[in-house]
Amino acid sequence: MPIITGPEPLRPGAVVRPARPGEEDVVLDLLADAAAWLAGRGIRQWPPRFPWESVRDQIEAGEVLLVVGLGKPIATCVVTEAEPGLWGETAEPAYYAGRLAVAREAAGAGLGIRIIDWVGEKAAARGKAFVRVATMRDNPALRGLYERAGFEHVADPPSAKWPTSLYEKRVAI
Repeated sequence: MPIITGPEPLRPGAVVRPARPGEEDVVLDLLADAAAWLAGRGIRQWPPRFPWESVRDQIEAGEVLLVVGLGKPIATCVVTEAEPGLWGETAEPAYYAGRLAVAREAAGAGLGIRIIDWVGEKAAARGKAFVRVATMRDNPALRGLYERAGFEHVADPPSAKWPTSLYEKRVAI
């Protein structure tokens, strides 16, 4: 079930909404720009460009969000209700946030954390126990960001396709 079905205010001047079919390249461009920025800092967290089909399938499932501000898309995030490849089958309901990317012109203003907090608000309102994220084990800046946002390190799964650290934040009891 998608986290939202229509636009909602995220913060002054920014709205979050589901990405629509036909916006695959918009999402892919945001992700590619973030991947290039990370690579420029020596962090190989993402491929230079994700497969078009993976984004199309997530958009069709209602899992891809776009944040629109400054008159254009400025961020994207994927939110799912399961991530069995990394987390296995879990008993406690959660939202899993991933592929969070903020355009460089919108970076530095706390937008990424606001998106994660918004996902947590939605999770709590829907009776989900956690928001969960996976990040590169070798990205200390991002790990620190999640830790400062109240996430706890859960595991570094040895069987993951890439060096991964799993984090979760309890949002409901």
